[in-house]
Amino acid sequence: MLVVALAMLGACSHDRVLAVGRSYTVRVVGGDRQTAPAGSVLPAALAVVVFDVAGTPVKAAVVEFRIARGDGAALLDSLAVTDENGRAEARLRLGSRAGAVSVQAFPLGAPARAATLGATALAGAAISGVLPANIGPGDTLRIAGTALGGEDATVDVGGARVRPIGGTSSELRVVVPACLPAGNVAVRVLVGSAWTEARSVVYTPRRRTLTLARFDATVIRAAELASCAALATDGGAEYVLVPELAAHAAAPVSTMARISAGGVSAAALFGGGAAFRAVAPRLRAQELLDARLRDEERRLAPMAAGGEPYQPPMLALTVGSTRQFKVITSLQGDAFTTVIGQLRWLGEHVGIYVDTDAYNALTNDDLARLGRLFDDALYRTAVESFGAEPDIDKNGKVLVFMSPKVNALAPAADCPLKGFVTGFFYGRDLIPRLANSNAGEIIYAMVPDPTARFSCSHAKHDTERLVSGTFVHEMQHLISYFQHVVARGGSAEEPWLNEGLSHIAEELASKRYEARFPAPLGRSTPEQLFPDSAQPFIAPQLLNAFVYLNSTPAHSVTTFAGSGSLEERGAAWLFLRWLGDQKGDAIFRQLVQTSQTGIANVEAQAGEPFAALFGDFSIALWTDSLPGVPRASVAPRYRYASRNLRQLMARQALIAGWEDPFPVKPVRVPPGGYAEGTLIQGTMVFGSLGPFSPGQPPIALGFKKQDGSAFAASDGAQVGIIRVK
Repeated sequence: MLVVALAMLGACSHDRVLAVGRSYTVRVVGGDRQTAPAGSVLPAALAVVVFDVAGTPVKAAVVEFRIARGDGAALLDSLAVTDENGRAEARLRLGSRAGAVSVQAFPLGAPARAATLGATALAGAAISGVLPANIGPGDTLRIAGTALGGEDATVDVGGARVRPIGGTSSELRVVVPACLPAGNVAVRVLVGSAWTEARSVVYTPRRRTLTLARFDATVIRAAELASCAALATDGGAEYVLVPELAAHAAAPVSTMARISAGGVSAAALFGGGAAFRAVAPRLRAQELLDARLRDEERRLAPMAAGGEPYQPPMLALTVGSTRQFKVITSLQGDAFTTVIGQLRWLGEHVGIYVDTDAYNALTNDDLARLGRLFDDALYRTAVESFGAEPDIDKNGKVLVFMSPKVNALAPAADCPLKGFVTGFFYGRDLIPRLANSNAGEIIYAMVPDPTARFSCSHAKHDTERLVSGTFVHEMQHLISYFQHVVARGGSAEEPWLNEGLSHIAEELASKRYEARFPAPLGRSTPEQLFPDSAQPFIAPQLLNAFVYLNSTPAHSVTTFAGSGSLEERGAAWLFLRWLGDQKGDAIFRQLVQTSQTGIANVEAQAGEPFAALFGDFSIALWTDSLPGVPRASVAPRYRYASRNLRQLMARQALIAGWEDPFPVKPVRVPPGGYAEGTLIQGTMVFGSLGPFSPGQPPIALGFKKQDGSAFAASDGAQVGIIRVK
C-alpha cells in the first residue's frame, strides 16, 4: 500500500521519515554484480522489490538508492517508486576510475532495511593526447588514447558531435566541424554510454563554403552564423532555412528577428502561415481551468512535505455505497461545494462514482462499458507508460467521479465561444491535510446532458468519447504530480512538458488500438488511417498539430500562455513524439519519474543539449515524409519513425475541408535580401532560399534581431539549414 506521504517529517524532502516503511523488507531482483567500462551507465537497471510484513509486494512505495562505495559513481535518480509488482529501479553511472561500487536500496526513511547491490567499473576509454592543439574548420584532429571504440565512437568537439573518419581503439581521426565558438573548446569521446575526460584545444573560426548533399542538414548558432559559413549556390542548389529560438521562458516575450541572405536589398515578412478555414475555439474553458489548476499545484507543491501521518477513514468500497466529494465550482478553481457520489461500477483498478443529482445520466450498462475501457486499456496505458500512481486512500483504486458540477463549470451561454470542461485532475487531492482535498486518486468527469439541464447539451455517445480521452490525459497529470511532487519532494512539471506528455498519453492509447486493429480491420471506411476505437485519442492530436504547423512563429513548444492553446499543445506533442521516435518511448516514463522539470529534464533523460534536439526536431518537421522522396533518403534524425507526418496532415486537411495538405509554407528569403518577423522562445519559422542566378557567389547568412543587435545566449538563437535540391 502507500509508503509516501503517510509520515513526512522535516523540511528537506529527502529527510522525510516514513514510519510504515520500517516494517518493509527489500529484496534484490535484478542488476546486481554487473561490470561495465568506467564512466558508463550500467546496461541493466538496479532493481529491488519491496514487501510488507505479510510478504505482499508494495505498490507506490518510495525507495531510496544510495552510493555506499564507488569513487565518482552517481545515480541518475536516487529515488524510485515501486510499480504494482513492488518493483523499483535505478540507473547507475560508474565513476571515471576502475574499481568496485556498492549501492544500498531501502524504503525512504528506513536505511536499516537496506539491501545491497554491487557493480565493478572496468578500465574505460581515456584520451592521452590531442593534435594539433590549434584547429580550425575542416582540419583533421587526431585523438590518441585507450579503448576509444574505433569508428563506432562519437567525438564531441566544442559541443558538436561528429563521427570518426577513421581510427582504432588507440587513435581516432575526425574532421573539425565548422561554426564552433572561438577559443578553447573541449574534446571528448563517447564510447557506449561512457564519456572520456575532456582535453582542450584552441579553435579559430574561418568562413568556408558549406557544401551539403541533398537532404543533408545542419544547425548553426546565430552567434557563429555570419562568420563561419556561406552556402554553396551552384548546381541548382535550394535550401530550407529554419531560424528559431531554442529556449524557454516563464511567459512569452516577442522579439523582432531577421534572417539575412547576403544583404538587405529586398525583404519578406514571416509569421502569417498558410490560410485555411478558421477553427472555432475548442475547450477554451477547459484550458482556463487547466491553467489555474496547474498554477495552484505548483504553489501547493511545498506543502506535500511534512505534517502528521494520514490515516484514511474506513469507507466501504462496494457498489451502491455513497461518499462525499468536494468539487470545484468555478473555472478559477477557488470555490468548492460538497456533493454526494454513489459507487456505480468497480473494477480491478478503477471505480466510477456518479453524482446522485445525475443518477439517470448513465445506465449500469453504460458504466460497465466505460469502466471496462478505463480499467483495462486506458489505466494500463498510463501506468505502463509513466509509472505507478499512489494509493493515498488505501483502497487500491483510481476513482472517477462523474458529476454535473463539471458540466456546469462552463454555463450553457458560454459554450459557443468558450467551449466546455470535460474533466480534470487536481493535485490538491494528493495532499490530504489541505482544505478541500478529497485525499485520494480522483479524476473528475462530465456527465451526459442531452436536454441541457446542467449546461450545454452533450449526447451520451459524445460524452463517452470525450471522457475516455480525458481519463488517460488526466492520468498522466495524476502520475506526474505524484512522481515529481509527492514521492520526490520536487516541483510540479512545467506546463509545456506536462501537457505535452498528457497528449502523448492520448496518442499511446491510440497506439494500443492501432496495434489491436491493423488496417483494414476496425474501420468504418477503407480510407481511415486509424481504427474507430483509436479516433477519440488520436484525432485531437492531429488537429492540434495541423493548426500549430500553420503558424509556427506564433506558437511555442516550450513557453505556454497559460496551460497551452490548441496550437501550443500540438507543438509539444509533435516535439515529444519526435523525441520518443529518436530515443524510444521509454523516455516518457523517465521524464515523469524524476524531480527534474522542463528543459533540464529533457536534457537529462535524452543525454543531449536541448538546442541540438530542438534544432533537429525543427528540421524533421519539414523533411519527414517528403513527397516523392524515399524515406530512407533522409537521415533518421530528421524524420519521425512511428508516424508519417505529411500523410497525417493531408488526411486532417481532407477531413476538415482545408485546401492545403501540409500547412507549413516557407516564406521566400530573397538572395541578397532578408526576411523578418516576430519570434518568441520555443518557436521557429521556415524560409526558402534559392534557386540562384548563374555565377552567384556563396551566400553568407545572418540571424539577428531586427535592429541588428545580437541575440542573448539565453535566447537559444540558431538556424537549421536543409538542402532540398
